Amino acid sequence: MELLIAFLVGGMTNLAVASKMEGGTLLPYIKKVGKKRFFVPGLLVDFFIGGAAALAAISFFEPVGYAKIVGTSVLAGFNGLTYLAKNALSKATDADLKAIDEEYQKLVGGKDEKK
Repeated sequence: MELLIAFLVGGMTNLAVASKMEGGTLLPYIKKVGKKRFFVPGLLVDFFIGGAAALAAISFFEPVGYAKIVGTSVLAGFNGLTYLAKNALSKATDADLKAIDEEYQKLVGGKDEKK
């Protein structure tokens, strides 16, 4: 029963965080940016990632009591999305990071582009 509670709480936490960051995407879809296509897994996969992170945290820390189980699951649910973001940035090439930085500077009005 504790594992089910941990999975549900971790999944719901990651689901809430992901829906806030992704603007409420419900189903997986393919996003096309320029000539590249990116797979956006959607909220269903985010739920399972948060649940899996919560199960891993519960099995690692072995909390006793439902309050500690829920607390550990919430923290693991937040970490599930952070883990994905960290891995996505670590796999980006220098050219991708440069393009991302240029787009960011355009949005925030940072560096003036000289042509």
